[in-house]
Amino acid sequence: MTFLEECQVVKHPIPMSHQIKDSSRGLVDEIIDRQNLANAWEQVLSKKGAPGVDGVTLERWARNWDINIERLREQVKTNTYRASPPRRFFVPKKNGGKRELSILTITDRVLQRAAVNVLSPIFEERFLPCSHGYRPDHSTSTAIQQVLSFRDQGFTWLLDADIDDCFYSLDHQLLVNLVKQVVKDWHTLNLIERWLLAGRKSSNQAVGIPMGSVIAPLMCNVYLHQLDACLCTHQWKIVRYADDFVVLSKNEDLARESYRVVKNILDRLLLAYNEEKTRITDFEEGFSYLGVSFQGNSFSYDYKKRRICVEGSSAEMLILYPPQFY
Repeated sequence: MTFLEECQVVKHPIPMSHQIKDSSRGLVDEIIDRQNLANAWEQVLSKKGAPGVDGVTLERWARNWDINIERLREQVKTNTYRASPPRRFFVPKKNGGKRELSILTITDRVLQRAAVNVLSPIFEERFLPCSHGYRPDHSTSTAIQQVLSFRDQGFTWLLDADIDDCFYSLDHQLLVNLVKQVVKDWHTLNLIERWLLAGRKSSNQAVGIPMGSVIAPLMCNVYLHQLDACLCTHQWKIVRYADDFVVLSKNEDLARESYRVVKNILDRLLLAYNEEKTRITDFEEGFSYLGVSFQGNSFSYDYKKRRICVEGSSAEMLILYPPQFY
């Protein structure tokens, strides 16, 4: 029995559209399709960015981009492609402290983007509506709108949770096993395993995926989909944006029970709460989520040096002036 099956409740099954599909045989051919790689290169170029550990800039890669793509196709076909380790650096967090980010080589970014372009639609078929991070037609605005909707339905107590160092704590073996439930093509699995191996901070520590790598958001959603699936069958409402989530309840007792249930799920995912940042609260006391402050029947947030304050559940301001948490 899989982890997901253990969490399901018979009377509230996950819709069939979210069940596993074996549609991934031969996926590597789709990934290294010339047009897909060309599109991936254009996407990488449009995001700009600095060079990786090899020092190759976007401008240099662009001079012979078509030759580079053909070389990359051949390397994957002959199983001679080797991922490079990321170049790591730190940036300050808005709430203090520092966040570690990574820059991959241009070559690795192009191939990872090509893989994400093919894999994302397959996983999208099983992701749940409560997941908002890095997904088509989802955003911080849709996450906040869902929180407001649940509040208006009477879910006014919540677990304001924080996972301790989530991206750098994802267990490689568990992650690969979860991917294998959907992806059957061993060539594609081999690519993912090589990217995970190259991103390790130490050779004997099989955990973590570099923040800043192209595949990181998708892999995080694959991993934490297990949390979504377990909680969507209970009396709670979860809203998640990547590793940031809240679990809403209709009373304090249920909220405190959700703390224990989520802790058990995180234990099985080999993750843990950041206890200092995790608490039980309600809308009257107030809390912040994705950069938005909730208090009673109102919410507020900063948008380009302007403070947006809204009473009630109007989504108009969220659409016109979307919260910019990341």
